[in-house]
Amino acid sequence: MRTAPQRGFSLIEMMASLIILSVVIGVVIDGVTTMQRRNAVEVNKVDLTQQAREFMDQIVNDIHQAGYPSLKMFDPATLTSPQSPTDCTRDPNLACGFISVSSTAIQFEGDVDGTGVSEVFIQLSTGACPCTLRRGTISKASYMLGNTPAFYTQVDNVMNTSVFTAYQYDGSGATLPASAGTSTLAPIAAIGITLYVQSTQPDLQTGQYPKVTMVASAKISNVQSLM
Repeated sequence: MRTAPQRGFSLIEMMASLIILSVVIGVVIDGVTTMQRRNAVEVNKVDLTQQAREFMDQIVNDIHQAGYPSLKMFDPATLTSPQSPTDCTRDPNLACGFISVSSTAIQFEGDVDGTGVSEVFIQLSTGACPCTLRRGTISKASYMLGNTPAFYTQVDNVMNTSVFTAYQYDGSGATLPASAGTSTLAPIAAIGITLYVQSTQPDLQTGQYPKVTMVASAKISNVQSLM
C-alpha cells in the first residue's frame, strides 16, 4: 500500500505560533499583575480606613473617661492625702481630666480601661509629614513617682500637622495650646480630631497616593478645673 507523504510545520509557522503564544501569555500575565497591584492598593486603603477608625473609636472612648473618677465621687476621709475642693493632683485614685491640649498632642487623666486612673498621652511626631501618631499610657501612681510611659504607634502616614482642635461650651473654638493652671484650659468642653492618612501605594490610574480622611469629636464628660 502506498501512503501519501505527511507534511509537518515549517520553521516560519513554528515561529509565528510561538510569537502568538508569547503575546497571549504576556497579555494574561500583565492582566494578572495589574489585578494584583489594584487589589493591593484597595487592601491598603481598607487597612488605612480600619486603622484610622479604630484609633478614632479608641480616642473618643478615652476622652469620655477623662476626669473619671473625680474628687466629687469620693469621701474625703478615704483619700490618700487631705484634698481641697478643687485639688486632684495629690491622690493616684483621682483623675484630673485634661492636663494639656495642643494641635499635635493631648494629655489627660482617667480610668480608661477599668484598672484605675491612667495618665494618657496622644502625640504626633514632630517634623515634616508623613508623621506618626503615638499613644502612651501609664498608671497615675507610677507617673507621680517620675516614671514615663511606653509609646506605641497608632496611625502611620498622617499627613496633617494639626490633629486636635478644642471647643468651648458655646461651640466656639478654644485657644490652643492650653494647659492646666491657665485660663485657656478651663473653658474647653469638647475635643475635635482630624486625620488625613496617606496610602503607601499609588493609584494605578492616577499615579496619586490615595488619602483617607477621618473626623470625630468627643465631649469632655467629667469636666473639672485645676485652677
